[in-house]
Amino acid sequence: MRRGMAAGRIFTVWKRAVALCAILALMAGIVVLAWAVAGLPPVSLVAEHGFPPAGGPTGQVREVEGVTFVELAPGYSRMGSWFRCDRGDFPGRVSAVFGLPWGRPPTEEGDEVPLRWVVFPRCFWIARTEVTNEQFERFDVGRPRSALSSGDRDPAVNVSWEAARRYCEWLSSRGDLDVRLPSEAEWEHAARAGSSSEYCFGDDPAGLAEYGWFIENSGGRAREVGTRKPNGWGLHDFHGNVWEWCADAYHSTYRGAPPDGRPRDREGSTRRLRRGGCWSDPAGECRSANRARSNPKYWGRIMGFRPAADPR
Repeated sequence: MRRGMAAGRIFTVWKRAVALCAILALMAGIVVLAWAVAGLPPVSLVAEHGFPPAGGPTGQVREVEGVTFVELAPGYSRMGSWFRCDRGDFPGRVSAVFGLPWGRPPTEEGDEVPLRWVVFPRCFWIARTEVTNEQFERFDVGRPRSALSSGDRDPAVNVSWEAARRYCEWLSSRGDLDVRLPSEAEWEHAARAGSSSEYCFGDDPAGLAEYGWFIENSGGRAREVGTRKPNGWGLHDFHGNVWEWCADAYHSTYRGAPPDGRPRDREGSTRRLRRGGCWSDPAGECRSANRARSNPKYWGRIMGFRPAADPR
């Protein structure tokens, strides 16, 4: 009799343990599903770099030939946007996680998808503002200025991708940083400053006039750099003013892009990335994720750049 009672107690404890494990497994599954549907970063990134996404200024600043560089720490951020896409309905988004056909799944349209998480394993430096006429003319003495961007502190325009790259090479010879054009992943990482919204300040374009120069407030010309509000990392003019060249060759999707922020380069490409929109663009073109492309030989009154750099 006693043995039977003991066996019954063991069986009861065993049932409770199994039920508890089932409940914990179900709760863990719900958390994992909610995490994936919400588009939150992989757990491995959170474990290594923390949450929310990180990688902001280290506090180190250097100046090379008048250009102020800000050092950004290792970290990670989300790249891309659903702005031009149909995000589908909730059942469709849940089903998409498991590859099931139920609901209305998200559809990828445009060149800002698929959204991805990019890791920046090393520190890099980025210019606080776009390169100005005064700064560029230390390299190209006597260069004529555009009537639409003529002040010393106005951004240098009529700059091709190749001319911007040559300037970066020259700047490398003038200081202790290896200066180059930023990858588009680095550019968007710096532009977002830890945000995941369409602009560094949120999703509503009504606030854009405080942070950038675009068609509604520019008066039909480029404006002095650093005169609008900075983003959360103290960097200026990522939204509008002039388009900024990036190192990458253009591809119409992020599939196959390097996961560590390096440029997606194709030697001799006839299409190079430009980012940020300009003084003659509407608000939608000045979003953090917006992408455009041009021939590397193209130069015009809307084209400028900001350099990045690595420690030597």
